[in-house]
Amino acid sequence: MAVVQRPPSAYSGFPFIVEVGLAYGGKNVEPGLKLLRFANRIPLLYDEANDVSWKVVNEEIDWKRYKIPQDAPLTIITHVCSTKVPYKTVGKEYLADRPELERELKNGLREVLRRLSTYLSRKSTLAFVKKKMNIYEKYLPLIARFSAELSGAPRPPNYRKLLKKSIEEPFVENSEKAIEGERVDYGEEVVKFEQRRLEEYCR
Repeated sequence: MAVVQRPPSAYSGFPFIVEVGLAYGGKNVEPGLKLLRFANRIPLLYDEANDVSWKVVNEEIDWKRYKIPQDAPLTIITHVCSTKVPYKTVGKEYLADRPELERELKNGLREVLRRLSTYLSRKSTLAFVKKKMNIYEKYLPLIARFSAELSGAPRPPNYRKLLKKSIEEPFVENSEKAIEGERVDYGEEVVKFEQRRLEEYCR
């Protein structure tokens, strides 16, 4: 989950603040995009297609740029706090597409989408590294044994130093636990470093 609060702005002299939240995945969540709109903490339940938030989400954002699947279980929350909320109708059912409001919503949504894109990229990279580690663990014992037989060595080389728990399990298991949380504190450099160590050993 990612949340961002935009700096205060104003339209026609009325100050306002935009907050955008994004939730991804979860249990019993149907695939697809869901939009939740709020104004001064009050939910807006009707005329979603006429709201400025719907316009930004469906027309102003290039989703392909963030490499997010179309059927991804996404929930987007938008909240506008203002001394005078720019409702379009007397019924206060949806917000008008004021340029200042539209700009802040767009910038806030872009920021949380960048965070989600980084999260998905790191998750994919970790899955790839874990798969590669499993392959090495399966075949390295055989390679070590056959190499010892061909070279006439009395015993196979100690390949377990590469696969011991102090290297493999903390990296993979802790990474998976971090993925399930709200933040990922490691960088891609760690993934590349571990992958490079495996490849250099198996050349």
